[in-house]
Amino acid sequence: MRLILFLPLLLLLNCAKVSQLKQENSSFHCHKSRVAIDMGSGSTKIIAAHVDKCKKKILKIIDERNFSFKFKESIHLNDKRITRELEELVTSQLSAYLKPLIKRGFQASGVATEVFREAINGRDIIRRIKKKLNISLTIINQRQEAMLGFWGAIGATEKKPEDILVWDIGGGSMQMTTLPKPSKYIPLPENLYKRPYHYLGKLASVSFKNLILDYQGRRRGSPNPIGLHTYKWSLQKAKLRAAKEVSPEIKSLIGDKEVLGIGGVHYFSIRGQTQKPDGVPVSLYDLQKAIKERINLKDQQITSNYKETEVSNLILVEAFMKALKIQTILPLRVNLATGILFYEELW
Repeated sequence: MRLILFLPLLLLLNCAKVSQLKQENSSFHCHKSRVAIDMGSGSTKIIAAHVDKCKKKILKIIDERNFSFKFKESIHLNDKRITRELEELVTSQLSAYLKPLIKRGFQASGVATEVFREAINGRDIIRRIKKKLNISLTIINQRQEAMLGFWGAIGATEKKPEDILVWDIGGGSMQMTTLPKPSKYIPLPENLYKRPYHYLGKLASVSFKNLILDYQGRRRGSPNPIGLHTYKWSLQKAKLRAAKEVSPEIKSLIGDKEVLGIGGVHYFSIRGQTQKPDGVPVSLYDLQKAIKERINLKDQQITSNYKETEVSNLILVEAFMKALKIQTILPLRVNLATGILFYEELW
């Protein structure tokens, strides 16, 4: 009799044990410790995090870091070449940062963007950095860059992909990405709804600053103080570029989209200078007010590691907002590194 009563209990315990083992195996398969590296034109962004790769979810951010490696400046001043001195600085600082994390079991992977596509020695530089640091590091094209930012924004906000336009400004390139919305009047194939529209531009934070410097008759340094005359010229120049280069498809969709600004230019530079709290949109009025207060500032009056591009960033964003009739932007603390965490082809 006791044996008959004991058997169901034994079966129940075994089932519970099997279920627990399945959960543990699932966690082992899905839960990863990752360091994602976004090596951009003006800065290198890094996120170290525990993630659930199956649910595309960050479980815990261990550390976030931003290194000021000015690759774009280097190629601008050295005939499209990244100098050995800068390469050595990068490997030294990244090695010191990554080694303790890798010892703790973190896997490191990253991407290199526009400046390495542009530099004559970009591929050689990345090959040597990969070898010295013993990490995965891939030069991606601008379309891949746009998609990493797009899905990174979705992962961070859980917004519907078809409801947003993601705007990313780097040091040497600018991306806008959105999806077409289904029409109840004109049925279209389902796969067309998933086909993104991109704006892939070259006017960005550092390249726009260099354009202003050229207008001022200088090759290096800072354009500050920009002044009213140069402000008007640069604003018009950027507006014309936006009007000419951004596709009619994106222009027609902007009115129905929430515009999310990702990357350091939007989150740190624009949000910081307009003094907006986290999670509050920035309007065109906010930008114009900040520009009025800052176009006559010298570098010494600007608190930032990127003071030479701070004011010109405001002008660049104002120009595109005006040209594309964007009313507000919501800056997000999201960059390509967020998307890299979940882009399995890189791991």
